[in-house]
Amino acid sequence: MPLVLRPGEDADATRMAEIERTAFADNKLTPFLFPGPFPDDALEKRAEGLIAQRQNDPTTRWVKVVDTDTNTDELVAYAKWNIMDKLRDPEPSRQEFGPGCNIEMCKEYFGGIYRKRAELMGGKAYCCKLMGSHPLFVCTAYVDRFLSSYSVLDLLQTDPQYQGRGAGGMLIQFGLDMADQLRVPAYLESSPNAHGLYYRYEFRDIGQFTLNPKWNYGDADGTIYFMIRDVPEPK
Repeated sequence: MPLVLRPGEDADATRMAEIERTAFADNKLTPFLFPGPFPDDALEKRAEGLIAQRQNDPTTRWVKVVDTDTNTDELVAYAKWNIMDKLRDPEPSRQEFGPGCNIEMCKEYFGGIYRKRAELMGGKAYCCKLMGSHPLFVCTAYVDRFLSSYSVLDLLQTDPQYQGRGAGGMLIQFGLDMADQLRVPAYLESSPNAHGLYYRYEFRDIGQFTLNPKWNYGDADGTIYFMIRDVPEPK
């Protein structure tokens, strides 16, 4: 089936939130970080949050993959890239954990990710609005002052029915092409499941963070990998 890359639009936000929820259902860490229950309007609120973020952040680029064999060109995968091509001042850090979250566990997990990110990327143009690892959780953080330019892969989700068909690769390549045009590095934070995929696109590990096992998350993998893809040498 032909998959086609297109710009994302505000009208896609609800479908994006649905894919996000479905994609994270198989993440073994999700039930520990986000045990629920969640408000009935949680999906709607998530979609509204995605739209607000896109409208308020000029660095945001939405891109989607649609299945043109469906009558409606159904959205089957999407990504959010942040393209920083000039210095930006940081905004105050804040964290918000809504109903259904294991608040203390989330604070340690996402706080650890932010601290590691600051250690690795502070002083560089890596400003990234991180929309946590669950569609019903919103968290935003900025660190340090940004002195150079980076392209940041902030979100990438694929409908599980379309995984393994190349949609994710199309979304990754979109951001890398922009980064190459600007001659800037690309940065991301990866779950264990996606870690191997990014190696194929010349990302390399620059650090990792693992959630303290005191949280008793069983055989779930609490590790996040911090990765960068350097600017390619001119051919």
